[in-house]
Amino acid sequence: MSGCSRPTRPNDPRDDIISALAQAEDGGERLSGREMLNILRVLLVGGNETTTNLIGNGMLALLDNPDQLARLRADPDLVPGAVEELLRFDSPAQTTFRRALTDCALNGFEVRARDNVAVLIGAANRDPDVFEEPDRLDVGRAHNPHLSLGRGIHHCLGAPLARLEGRIAFEMLLERFARIDLIGGRPRFHNGIVLRGLRSLPLRCRS
Repeated sequence: MSGCSRPTRPNDPRDDIISALAQAEDGGERLSGREMLNILRVLLVGGNETTTNLIGNGMLALLDNPDQLARLRADPDLVPGAVEELLRFDSPAQTTFRRALTDCALNGFEVRARDNVAVLIGAANRDPDVFEEPDRLDVGRAHNPHLSLGRGIHHCLGAPLARLEGRIAFEMLLERFARIDLIGGRPRFHNGIVLRGLRSLPLRCRS
C-alpha cells in the first residue's frame, strides 16, 4: 500500500538471528548495512547450502554404494563417522581461495607474496598419500583428516551444527524408511567450481 513503509529489524525486532545482529552493539557501535549483508551471506551459504549439499551428496553416495548403506543400517553407531566420510567423499565445498602472505614454493611451483591461490578441497580429500583407497566410500573409515570444514583460523564456524544436522538427517532417514530408491534417472549437479550440490534428488522412500 502506498504510504506504508516496510518494517525493518532495527525498528521491528523479532526473535530471530537477523534481529539479534541488527541490535548487536559494541562500545556504542552497531553493524553497518554492508557488514550485515556480508554476515547474512555467510550464514546463507555456510549455514544452509553447504549442509543441504552434504545431505544430498551424501545420500547419493550411499545409494551408489549399497554395501555401505547396508552397513549403516546394521550399525547406526557408525553414523557420526559416516558423516565425516561423506564430507570427505563428495565435499559440499570443492574450492576455496587464499592469498599468499610470503614467497614460497609448493610442489616445485613458485608462489609470490600476495598471489591468489585456489585450494582444491575435493582433490585434497582424495589424496592417496593421506587416505587409504581414497576413491572408496568407507563409512567406518578411522583416519579421516579431510579438509571439507577447513582448518586452523579458516575452520568453519558452523562445523558442529553441520555435523549435527547431517547426523540427525541420516539417522532419521535410515530409521524411518526401510527402503530408499533413486528415481527419475541420474541426478544432475549445479554448475560451479566452489560449491558442489545436486539440482534435485528424487527418491522413493518406503517404510
